[in-house]
Amino acid sequence: MAYKLTYFNMRGRAECIRMIFAAAGTKYEDNRIASEDWPAVKASTPWGQIPILEVGDKTLAQTITICRYLGHQLKLSGKDSWEAAKCDEYVDAVNDLFNEWVKYFFEKDPDKKIKAHADFKSVPLPKYLSKFNDIQSKVDGPYLIGKDLTWADIFIADKLNRLQETEGPDVLDPYPNLKAFKEAVHAVPNIKAYVSQRPPK
Repeated sequence: MAYKLTYFNMRGRAECIRMIFAAAGTKYEDNRIASEDWPAVKASTPWGQIPILEVGDKTLAQTITICRYLGHQLKLSGKDSWEAAKCDEYVDAVNDLFNEWVKYFFEKDPDKKIKAHADFKSVPLPKYLSKFNDIQSKVDGPYLIGKDLTWADIFIADKLNRLQETEGPDVLDPYPNLKAFKEAVHAVPNIKAYVSQRPPK
């Protein structure tokens, strides 16, 4: 099956998709477009945004939908329907955290940004990281759902990496199980190889 992923020449919303392909050892076309080419491409996308995944003559949009689809296709959705549902739950939860992150990160007003950042660090950040740390502590294995790697593990590890980039490399230090989880995902041989050669940003 031929896969073609289209996104900007950056990590952003497509990086978790690239990491899923890497983990599965699945070949795909990584179509990275320049910002100046976006207006010409936009009209051809289902919702006027990217990433999009083309599978043969079919097109799929929305990052999480693409990740979930690939999880099923590439056997990264857990061992049964319960684990597949937990993948969805945990991804939805980390997405809730990042909805709060967006409020401060893209704030233009300097004073409002300072306050929004302080609010983010005082409530949503510790709330969600503590919960995920507790979840991982109860798992018999290095990941969040079971002993086997899932697309949700990859998605969440990518989000945690983003937090380390924006909040500081020590942001996970108070959450040792979660930090070890993120490191375990990045230690998967195919993912480690991909991350070691990807562009810095």
